[in-house]
Amino acid sequence: MAPPLILPLALCADPSLVGGKALGLARLLAAGFPVPPGICVTTEAYVQGLQTLAFSPKDEWQNASGLSGEKRELVLSDRQSRIRQADVSHLAAQWMAGLQTLDRPTNTRWAVRSSATNEDTGQTSFAGLYRTHLGVSLSQIDASIKDLWASLWHEPVVQYMLQRGLGHAIPAMAVVIQPMLNAQVSGVAYSIHPVTGRSSHVVVNAIPGLAAPLVDGQVMPDQYVVEMGADQQAVRVRRRTIAQKQQRVVVTEEGLRTEEIAEAKRHQSTLSDEQLFGLGHMAKKIAQAFHHPVDLEWAVDANGLWVLQARPITGVHASSDLTNDDCEWSRTNFKETMPELPSPVGLSFLERFMEAYIIAPYRRLGCRIPEGLSSARVLHGRPYLNVTLFHLLVAQLRGNPALLSEHMGGESIAAAPVVRPLGWIALIRAGILMLIEMRRVATYGPIWFAEMKQMAIANQPERLATVSCEEVTGRLGAMERWLDAREVTFGIAGGVAQSLDVLSTLLPRWLGVEWRALLNAALQGQGTVISAQQIIRLAEITDFARSEPIARQFFTAEPWDPMGFRAILKETAFLRAFDAYVEDYGHRGVGESDVMSPRLADHPESILAVLYMQVLSTSPALDTIRARQVRTRTEALAEIKRRCGWRLHRWALFSWWYRRLCRFFALREANRHHLMYYSTAVRHLLLRLGEMLVVRGVFESREDIFFITFEERAELVNGGRRDWRTLVQTRRAERERHATIDVPDTIRDWESVSEGNAETGRSETEELLRGLPISAGSVVGPIRHIRNIADWGKVVPGDILVAPVIDPGMAPLFGIVGGLIVEMGGTLSHGAIIAREYGLPTVANVERAMTRLQEGQRVTLDAGAGTIRLEATS
Repeated sequence: MAPPLILPLALCADPSLVGGKALGLARLLAAGFPVPPGICVTTEAYVQGLQTLAFSPKDEWQNASGLSGEKRELVLSDRQSRIRQADVSHLAAQWMAGLQTLDRPTNTRWAVRSSATNEDTGQTSFAGLYRTHLGVSLSQIDASIKDLWASLWHEPVVQYMLQRGLGHAIPAMAVVIQPMLNAQVSGVAYSIHPVTGRSSHVVVNAIPGLAAPLVDGQVMPDQYVVEMGADQQAVRVRRRTIAQKQQRVVVTEEGLRTEEIAEAKRHQSTLSDEQLFGLGHMAKKIAQAFHHPVDLEWAVDANGLWVLQARPITGVHASSDLTNDDCEWSRTNFKETMPELPSPVGLSFLERFMEAYIIAPYRRLGCRIPEGLSSARVLHGRPYLNVTLFHLLVAQLRGNPALLSEHMGGESIAAAPVVRPLGWIALIRAGILMLIEMRRVATYGPIWFAEMKQMAIANQPERLATVSCEEVTGRLGAMERWLDAREVTFGIAGGVAQSLDVLSTLLPRWLGVEWRALLNAALQGQGTVISAQQIIRLAEITDFARSEPIARQFFTAEPWDPMGFRAILKETAFLRAFDAYVEDYGHRGVGESDVMSPRLADHPESILAVLYMQVLSTSPALDTIRARQVRTRTEALAEIKRRCGWRLHRWALFSWWYRRLCRFFALREANRHHLMYYSTAVRHLLLRLGEMLVVRGVFESREDIFFITFEERAELVNGGRRDWRTLVQTRRAERERHATIDVPDTIRDWESVSEGNAETGRSETEELLRGLPISAGSVVGPIRHIRNIADWGKVVPGDILVAPVIDPGMAPLFGIVGGLIVEMGGTLSHGAIIAREYGLPTVANVERAMTRLQEGQRVTLDAGAGTIRLEATS
C-alpha cells in the first residue's frame, strides 16, 4: 500500500512520513492539548514532487554533502531553483481536498510550516533554518509548499548536519498547513530555564499579535520567569522584564498587516499573571506528556490559548538542584542581632558561624545540602539568611517548615522546594544524634557559659594594656578552638524547635484557635530566663531611683543631664545596683553580634535614659509587675488544663513538653547572653591588636581592625605586605555607599534585586506592617520612631513606638518603658509586635516602617491571634 500524500494532524504518527513538527502536534492532540486543526503534506508528496524533475533526493544530497565552498553553494542554489519550478498540479488536488475537510471559509488565511524529518528531534532542532509562510491564501499554497521543500537545500542546513556528523542522513520535508489564528498575544515558552536548566522555572517570551517578528529576531519580547511548585502549579512570577513595543503583526483577509501600538500600551505587560500561570502549567504538563523538556510556540486568540509547536529542548540539561539564585532570602533574623551594616569582621564571623555551627551539624544528621548552596549571603553590606535552605533541612527531618517564619522571622516562603525526606532508619539515627546533642547542651551548657563570662573578665581593656601582639593572636586562636569544641547553639535551637513543633501540632486540636495566645501567656514571667531577669533587675533599679532621695532628685532635675552621674550618686544604693547591673549586662548592646558594635558598658548613659523615662512614668512597681506576670501565667495554665478536660493524658503531655520548652528557652537566652561575653572578649582583644598596629603604622585608628576579615587577620599579623590602609579606606567608603542603598527584608529573586529591578513580593495595597503578635489588643495613637536609645527621651504615654529592630539584647530595655512587660519565654519573638497592654505604650518590631510612617502620624494597631495590622488613621 502506497504511503498517503495527506494526513490529518491527529494521525501523524510516523516521523519518517510526517516529520518532527507534525509528529509533535499529533502527540499534543492525543494528550488533549489545544492545537489548531490542520493537515500534513507528507514526505511522500515531497518525493513524488521531486520525481517530476528526474531528481533523486538521495543521490543529489550525497553529491552536495561531498562538496564545499562555492561549488556546494552553486549546486544547492540550482536544486532550490529546480524545486520551485516543479509542476505539482497532480499533487495540489490532494492537499486542496485535505484543506476542504477543515471546513473553513474560502478567504481563510493559512500558516504553512516546515516539518522535516530531521526537525524537532531529541538531538537536533534546526530551529530557524527552515521556512515558514504565514497569511497565505489558497492560491499561494502550492508555491509555499515548494518553497519549504527548497529550504531543505539551503547551505546553513547542510552545514548544520555536517557539523553534527549527520551528513550521511538523507532528510525529507513534510509540510503542516493550519488556518491562521487572529492572535492577540503570542510567543514561546520553555518548560525549563533554557540557560540554567532549572526545572522549577518556566520562561515565557511574549509579544502582541503574531509571533513572527519574535521568531525572526526582529523585536525584543516581554520576558517572564514563572516559578513552578512540585505539583506543576505556578507559584509566582519570579521575574518580568517589560519591553517597549512599537508595532504588532496581525492577520486580515488580505494577509499580514503591521499596526502601530497605542502609546499608552507600549510599556504595559503583554500577559497577565493568570495567563502566565496558565502557560507555566501547560508547559509543565506538555513536558510530562512528552517525557522531556519542551520549547513551545503558543498564541492566544479570542477563544483562548493554543499550542502551535512543541519540540525538545536541546543542549541544556534539566536540573532540580537548588542554586543560591533560586532560593529565597530574609534578613529579618540577622537584623535582630546585628547592626544595619555589619563590619567586614562581623560578616566573616557570621559566615563561619553559620557554616561550622549550624550547617555542619545538619550534615552530621544526614541531611542532604545541594552543592554550592550557602546559608548566608550579603547584598550591599547586609547579610541574608537562606530561608529555602532551612525549609529544605527541616522538611528532610520531617519537621514542620511552616514554623520557619515564626522561628526565624520574616515572611513565609513563597516557593517551597521539592524535598525528599530522610528514610526512617536515617531519621531514627538523626533523632538519636539530636537527643545526644540536646543532652550534651543541658549537661555542659551552664559550665561553658561560666567559662565564657570568665573570658570577658580576663580580657578587660585594663588587663590587656601590656599584652603583646603575639599573645593577643594566641588568645584569639585559643578562643576559636574553644568555641569549635563547645558551641551549643544547634542543640538548643533543636530543643526549642522540637518542643514548639510538638506543641503546635497538639494544641490547636486541644485548645482551639486561641492556643498560641494561651501558650504565650503561660510563658510569661519565666524568672530563670536571662531577659526576664534583666527586666526584673531594671525594675529593681527603678524602685531604688524612686525611693532613694538623692537618686530621685537626680532623675527629676530640670534640665536632666546624665553626665557626671557617678559623682552625684556616689555611695548610693541606686549606684551600687546600677553598677551591678552594668557588670552583668553591660556586655550587651544594639547589634551586639557584631564585635564592632559598642556595648552598654561603653555608654552607661543610654541605660540611665531608659531609667529616667521609667522614673517619671506611672508604671507599676516591681512587686506589681511580678504579681501580674504570675497571675497571667497561672490563669493561662489553668485555662489550658480546663480545656484538656477529663483527658488527663493531654494535660500530662502538655506539661512535659511545656517544661521542656521552658528549659530550652532558658538555655537559649543563657547561650545568647554568654556568647556576648565571648563576643566582648574578642572585641577587646581586637581593639588591643588595632592599637598595636596603629603604633606600627599599619592602621590609622584602632577601629580599622574591624574592617579586616577573620581570614585576613593571620596574614596581617604575620607581616603581610598588602596595603592595609588602602584596603580599610576602600571598605569604609564602600560601607558609606551601602548606607545610601535601601534593600528589602525579603528577597525572592536575588539576581533581579542585585540588578536593582526586582519585585520584592509586597503589594502597596497590603497592610502597612505585618508580624506575629505577642498579645492581642487594639490601640489608636501617634507614631513615635525609636532609632536608638536617645529617642526614648521623646516618648510619652500613649505613643505607639515603631522600631526597625528590637535586638534581643535590648528587648528588656524596650519592654520596661512604661511598665510594658511582654515576654515569650522571656524574649521577643522574631518579627513580633507587642500589642497594647495595660493602656501603656505599644512597641512594634516591624518591617520597612521607618520609611512608610511619619513621626506623629496617628495609626491604628490591631493585634489578633496570629496576625497584626498597623494602618494610617484618618
